[in-house]
Amino acid sequence: MLQETQSVEQAEQLLRWDARAALQGAREVLESADAGTDDHTYRRWLLLKGAAQARLGDTEDGARIMREVREWAETQDDTALLALSHRRLSALFRRVGDPALMLEHAVTAVNLLDRIHDQVDDAVRADHVLGLADALGASGSFEASIARYEEAAALADGCGDTFLQLAVLNNLAYTQYEMGLAAEAVATAELLVAEAARQGRPLQTHDGDTIARAYIAVGRYADAAGVIEPFCHAVDSGEDCDGLVMALLTLTEVRRLAGDHHGAQAALDRAYRLVEKYALIGRTIDTLHEQAELYAARGDYREAFETYRDFHVADGEMRAMELDSRARTLNAIFEATEARRSSDYFRELSGRDPLTGLHNRRNLDDRLDELLVCARGGGAVLTIGLVDLDHFKRINDTMSHAVGDEVLRQVATLLQAAADSVPNGLAARMGGEEFLLLLPGIDREDGVRRMERLREAIAGHPWAQISDRVVVTASIGVASAPDDEVERGALVARADRNLYAAKDAGRDRVVG
Repeated sequence: MLQETQSVEQAEQLLRWDARAALQGAREVLESADAGTDDHTYRRWLLLKGAAQARLGDTEDGARIMREVREWAETQDDTALLALSHRRLSALFRRVGDPALMLEHAVTAVNLLDRIHDQVDDAVRADHVLGLADALGASGSFEASIARYEEAAALADGCGDTFLQLAVLNNLAYTQYEMGLAAEAVATAELLVAEAARQGRPLQTHDGDTIARAYIAVGRYADAAGVIEPFCHAVDSGEDCDGLVMALLTLTEVRRLAGDHHGAQAALDRAYRLVEKYALIGRTIDTLHEQAELYAARGDYREAFETYRDFHVADGEMRAMELDSRARTLNAIFEATEARRSSDYFRELSGRDPLTGLHNRRNLDDRLDELLVCARGGGAVLTIGLVDLDHFKRINDTMSHAVGDEVLRQVATLLQAAADSVPNGLAARMGGEEFLLLLPGIDREDGVRRMERLREAIAGHPWAQISDRVVVTASIGVASAPDDEVERGALVARADRNLYAAKDAGRDRVVG
């Protein structure tokens, strides 16, 4: 048996607030374990260690540990531990940025708990339901997400778990903000503030960011600044440096929207320094985007143009890095035999965008790699089109996310029709309002003509059926293999540069 100074339940509670301390505790317990120890408690400590490592950036080894614990739980028919391992894997995929696999594991975790509902306390179930709500929101199923948040809130209130009570309110408020439900987001955010005060718990940086963004959505810039500024004054100790950068970026946006350009630049300059100091490469894109917005707000249009150009280059590079990182993580978790054993439902779930029904980035990458192998061999041609809806943010901001979602669904129908016009064509949603169309066997000249027809179909679609105020156009960047590039990242980057040129030339056009 393990001789620990704290229980594994206490350590799991600690993981919520201090991943480093939880990791240290798990290491000490595991190192002191008897050589023959291999029971439920030992494996639960091991799972805690993997989760803490993943949270602190050691994603690959953390993922490997979680996979091993999951496999052990399956062989031992340990349903509670199996559910917890899927819950941890869902959280990992949230950080990796794969909403489909995040949802798959969250669904599995909750379904496993249903099998042993008599043995599960409300706090555990609340945590798993919260994970499912987060996953549904990340996948674009907002209404289902809110229903699960309400379920998690009732469970957390019933068992008095204060951490989960605040976590539900924070995540619900952010989901409402993403849906365009600004008033509801503010109401939930202010309930979060009141509940934290009642419990005597300080707000965390992510709480402050959510509250500030809710206030931004309704134009309460002074209130937003008042919430986020205290977090931005935190001393740079190296702990949660990413959270501090995010707070500074939110403060930059608040000040810019309020017309305080000097104050906005000061906040952004500090964010730049932290990004460079801690090599937060992923935040480089966010800082470049905000700098471009700030230049434009000041009327420095040449600087804005040049910074947007740098932003698009960095964004393309980051996408390639994220794909490589995700592939390494997936390799650490899954083996080929496991993937083949996955059900048809989850294979389809992980390969499709839930809002539009189009293929997602995971399916797209596999298919594009196959086509480029043929192109490199000199036996085939391929044209791709990177499609971005013009001024789409205005639709969400001035109408609603519900209208924006319907626009995306109808554009997806037009894209699918374009893909179906050639054998083995494929349309995928890259994220947000950006799509990629694969036209195998189509050369550049024919590809540009087809993309032009798609552009005309989008512009000429009867959008008035949704709302008289909706006007939808698209800019399209085209690239071809093998003429332009024969590697996936380089080919997509070429299409992205052409898309940027289309935007710069006035939008609603094809550049290839």
